[in-house]
Amino acid sequence: MINKVLSFIICFSFSISCFSQIDTLEFQKGYPSKKYDALSQLKNYPSPRYVPDNHFLRLYNWMSPYYAGGAGQEGITVSDAIKTGTDIQEELALNWNYYLVISNPRFAPGEYILNDVNSPYSSFIKLANKHPEIPLSVTIFWTQITPKAFGGAHYEPNIMRSDYPESFYLKDARINKTKRVLSYVAPDSVFIQDGQVQKRQLENLIKHLTRSINIINENGEEPPKAYKKSILENDDLLIADKNKLHLESWEVYIAKKKRGIRHLYSSQFMEGIPQLKNTWFTVYQVEGGPIDRYEWNTSKSTCSRINGNYYSTPDFYPKTPDNWKTRKGAWHGWKWINDGRKVEIAAGDKFFSPYVAAGWSFNPEDDMRPAQWLGLLKCLSVVGAEFYYTSYFNLKQPYTKPENYIWQAAMPAYTQALTTHYADIFRNGNVLYDGNSKPVITYPVSDDDVIVTVRKHEQKKQYIIAATVQPNSNTERFPLDKNIEIKIDDEWILINARRQGSVYFFDKSQTPYVFYQLDKWHQYEHPSRWRKELIYEAENFDTCSSSVNFQTDYKTIYDKSDFTSAPTFVALHSKQWIGFSVYSRDISHLGSKVYIMINSNGRKDVQGEVIINDWKKEFSLINKLSENNTMGESEWIKLEIPREVLMKDIVSLVKILSDNDSLIIDRIIISDTTNTDLKGY
Repeated sequence: MINKVLSFIICFSFSISCFSQIDTLEFQKGYPSKKYDALSQLKNYPSPRYVPDNHFLRLYNWMSPYYAGGAGQEGITVSDAIKTGTDIQEELALNWNYYLVISNPRFAPGEYILNDVNSPYSSFIKLANKHPEIPLSVTIFWTQITPKAFGGAHYEPNIMRSDYPESFYLKDARINKTKRVLSYVAPDSVFIQDGQVQKRQLENLIKHLTRSINIINENGEEPPKAYKKSILENDDLLIADKNKLHLESWEVYIAKKKRGIRHLYSSQFMEGIPQLKNTWFTVYQVEGGPIDRYEWNTSKSTCSRINGNYYSTPDFYPKTPDNWKTRKGAWHGWKWINDGRKVEIAAGDKFFSPYVAAGWSFNPEDDMRPAQWLGLLKCLSVVGAEFYYTSYFNLKQPYTKPENYIWQAAMPAYTQALTTHYADIFRNGNVLYDGNSKPVITYPVSDDDVIVTVRKHEQKKQYIIAATVQPNSNTERFPLDKNIEIKIDDEWILINARRQGSVYFFDKSQTPYVFYQLDKWHQYEHPSRWRKELIYEAENFDTCSSSVNFQTDYKTIYDKSDFTSAPTFVALHSKQWIGFSVYSRDISHLGSKVYIMINSNGRKDVQGEVIINDWKKEFSLINKLSENNTMGESEWIKLEIPREVLMKDIVSLVKILSDNDSLIIDRIIISDTTNTDLKGY
């Protein structure tokens, strides 16, 4: 009894240890009492820092802009939700590399569509026409087409009807019972007629557009599904059809049949509408997943080749923090990606485009938080994710408040922007292979709470390494980072894995090695809390005048290269320069004065210039340090920049040019103060 009382007293005294609480820094400013609306949040998040002219495919918005605009929320009118949703779409397209999107255009024919203020279609179509320079996506849902609106006899699509003759449905010969699920041998007319309805819907949309549609995405959850072998092999009609096709494998049979059914449907509009001749067509859940999926080598041609490649479309919906590693029913964690990517990469398909969502609970405290999600997305990119279908589901009222989930639109952009900084290895590299020539998706580590992925250039000894340490709840007191050991090319190295992910470039083609982090500026907090000053590591420049030298100051401990706290510097010779893209939207968040500060490690006096468009300013640094200055010592060059210079264009190139051979740069800060104390960075 005494021990129980003591336990209670200890627990009461240290309540944070006994009654775990959320870390409010992982939620938007003011949470939960003060509201910062979704659009304002997006506009105030730091820019994702894409490399200009990167040619990466845009992100696909599978969040409903209408609901993100506040539809269904108390005090929000329909017109308010439409206007805000349209503004969110435009913000995502202009600053976050998203397609414009028109979702599920199943409206009946009529000219009213462009004039109906109570229809989001009108506003979204006008936005698409306003920006013909931004690619347009259209999402269609086969199971939600409305044949009746186009003169048909039924409201529901053929594929969902249950009143056909028994031969249209699966039949289990063992118990002589017909299942009311559509069969693979249903007549072609069932699927063709549905495709004709979808064609009419798309034609009605196209006549209101003054620009092209770049990509059409089908929901892909229509019957017949990937039924179990035990059901299929007891249907006499299916057995006869399979034998007629001379196919031994049920997996290949159903993949061929399903591909054929989808083509009967999609060809009606993709081949039947001239304006879609250059449009890509993709389908949800065409992938190499381990359960209830169609055989990948056959099914992948259901979708268009995109730039010569087939992109799988798996769903990565862990939903809750504890489900990051495996899966709970339909909610897939990392293992699903691991197993599916092995199949796809082995088939020669290096890239993919997953559907991603960090959770869609009414209570945001039940969903994954931004840092955990960002870390997982970075690992997806290293194993080949070029773009994402960013998803969120408003399933029933009361709908989740958009300000609680709009951050999920930002994380894929931060990830993809980071990927543009290793585009060469992404395009011309692949995951590593094990001793049995099998793709390695999840790189082996001894830590159960860490994921590591690795990608290697095909012609060079250059690697990209992503590492994230993953919590199992939003309330546990879990480390934000951890030092880990991994073995690269038969050599052990030490690196740091952060919750928000740590992505590293590792060049073993030269000695000493070059090793640096690409995403150090990413924070674990909610993006509304990220720093407003702009911090750039010199080695992460966007462009340069010519090949520049990198120097990584690392240690060797017991035959292991320790990169956990190893700075990397850029050494510029005379007239060499490095350039950084700076977005005016980020400068607008700063005060009236703007400064650029350059952290130089030069061993002797340096001279150079900062050049921004037509503006330039010379600088010099009389080094107060000795000629034997070590790489760990540095001094700051501080210059004021006219604010209007950086606000003149949407994006400006800030170039730092050396006028002699002694400018060694570690870091650049653009801020509204001259404070160089980066505590916590």
